[in-house]
Amino acid sequence: MTRWDPELPEAADSTLTALEITETDCRRCGTQIAGINGRYACGPCGWVNDYSEGHSPLPTAADDLDAPQARQPRVPRG
Repeated sequence: MTRWDPELPEAADSTLTALEITETDCRRCGTQIAGINGRYACGPCGWVNDYSEGHSPLPTAADDLDAPQARQPRVPRG
């Protein structure tokens, strides 16, 4: 298991944590696969484990520092 510790910008939220690269065998075909924080997808057979099996909670949309601002609803002309 390898741990990748990216340098976060100063403005990064303190709830962000380092990514952990994990490895396992595919449950369908047995191919050795790697994933991030216990979430896997197998390229050869297409198997994907459930998101709830990961080692940490997934970030929410509010955690995305690069997300565009919410769009204003369109008002029909006329």
